[in-house]
Amino acid sequence: MKTEKVKKIIKDNIAFCIMGAIIIFLSFAARALTVNGNLDWSVGFILKAVSLSLVIGIPVGFFINFMIKIIAGFSVKLTPQKSKKCVAVFFISLFVLILAFLPYFLAYYPGILAYDSYIQIGQIFSGEYNEHHPLFHTLMIKFFLETGKAVFNSLNAGIAIYVMAQIVFLSAVFAYGIFCLYKRGYRILSFAVLAIEALFPFNGFMAVSVTKDISFAIFFLLSVNALSELVFAKDKKTTIFNTALLVFSSIMCVLYRNNGRYAFGLLFLVCLIILIILAVKKGPAENKIKVRKCALIVIGMFVSIVVSVLVLNGMSKSLNAVQGDRREMLSVPIQQLARTYVYHAGAGVLPEDDNTMDEESKALINEFILNDGAKLYRQDISDPVKRNTNTWVVVNKTSQFVKVYLKLFIKYPEDYINAFIAQNAGFIDIGDKSHAYINDPDEVKGHGYVQTKWEDSLYVKGFYQDSKWPALRALMDEFADNNGYLKIPLLKYIFMPGIYFWFFVLALIYAIKKKNIGLIAIVSLIAGYYATMFFGPTVQLRYVYPVMITVPFLIPIFFREAKRTDG
Repeated sequence: MKTEKVKKIIKDNIAFCIMGAIIIFLSFAARALTVNGNLDWSVGFILKAVSLSLVIGIPVGFFINFMIKIIAGFSVKLTPQKSKKCVAVFFISLFVLILAFLPYFLAYYPGILAYDSYIQIGQIFSGEYNEHHPLFHTLMIKFFLETGKAVFNSLNAGIAIYVMAQIVFLSAVFAYGIFCLYKRGYRILSFAVLAIEALFPFNGFMAVSVTKDISFAIFFLLSVNALSELVFAKDKKTTIFNTALLVFSSIMCVLYRNNGRYAFGLLFLVCLIILIILAVKKGPAENKIKVRKCALIVIGMFVSIVVSVLVLNGMSKSLNAVQGDRREMLSVPIQQLARTYVYHAGAGVLPEDDNTMDEESKALINEFILNDGAKLYRQDISDPVKRNTNTWVVVNKTSQFVKVYLKLFIKYPEDYINAFIAQNAGFIDIGDKSHAYINDPDEVKGHGYVQTKWEDSLYVKGFYQDSKWPALRALMDEFADNNGYLKIPLLKYIFMPGIYFWFFVLALIYAIKKKNIGLIAIVSLIAGYYATMFFGPTVQLRYVYPVMITVPFLIPIFFREAKRTDG
């Protein structure tokens, strides 16, 4: 009897204990890399890391499972709400959120032209377009600039109109998510989510930032909410509406971020696999509902990917746009080769350099990374090296590139692992702070985790900062420039990127454990987007923001809907 009880406890907790051990192991490795700059992966280090992971990680796993059971155990009777009340909640939420974001608009009027916006504006002025930045978003900026110029004879007014429209649209998508929660019966929770979204500072900063990532975030949240409604809906009307909404929002996501197709591609693949399994499996009648919903998602994702690719190709041809640089998707190999070079090629950068790399590999790296660019290696961001890469080598010397890449991996596996972990430390380590200092905020104001700096080229073109609330702007700048969120006890973790990655890993484990197809589909969409971030250039708020804003809307589904068998 005792043996059976022990087996049951182990079976119930093993997945969470493994997850806890992995969290501690990777956090320990990422922290050590951030502090020391290198890990030798010696037997001693591995034993120490594994021991620490087991000693701390297993109790962490038990605690996570224990907390999940407590939270999921709360039995709250959900009464679906009438449509009139839901509509009222939508408009109340919309009004409150717009009001909450207006101070940011006044403080940073006409908006925050940071990140890549100056490059896109440069393309608009020159008429020479590049696919590296989404053409759809560039054309949208152009439309608002032309509107501001035509109506108010002011480029600043054009940016202000753009930002105001973005505030309204972001607020509307938040309000729709709150509407969905309220409609299901989460009355108190829906207003708690409203308060969170209104008060979360990153929402205000991002709402007034002119960057493609915010437009993408808006439609990504809309797609997550539409998918959630679709997989758990019971009536045909809701299913049809949210299928259409999912297709539309996924098309817009791809138009606003070229790599968005990978996230929806994974959702397509996962649902296709589930569909095949369900189709050949004999089961209860409710399987027909699951098959129908999976089929809708598969068809919808196929249509959305095809349509978005056709639209992108059409825009590219009509604008005679230059093909986007493929260096972005090579960020991880670039970092791995550059790190291996400075540690083993006799580059003269580091005292640890043992100069054991063969001449063939050195020659290929120097052809791939020009101007001694590998010597600029920084473990937290690929941009310094990436700017010097020659992608012609990958395209035209593919077999030689792959041969050298794999040969160096076999010879120096620890450098490849270190390069990947160090670049993604912000995602892997829940307590990581290095993500906040990637852009040297101490040297350049406006380059904190929240970026607010305008490039000088914008002033030359006639744009200028014209704060309508200077005192508030000064306070907000202090928060942004000094990464003020890191100074908030406990609450600082909801601002940090690591917590979100592990939340979704936990969600996936929970979904698989509960055999809940709906949750698996939702997490697969987010996992696809995470894959693009892990293989991207660095950890940035604008990259993480789309997944940050989904969490408040997914928590009730995570704990409540997982119990259902119709999802």
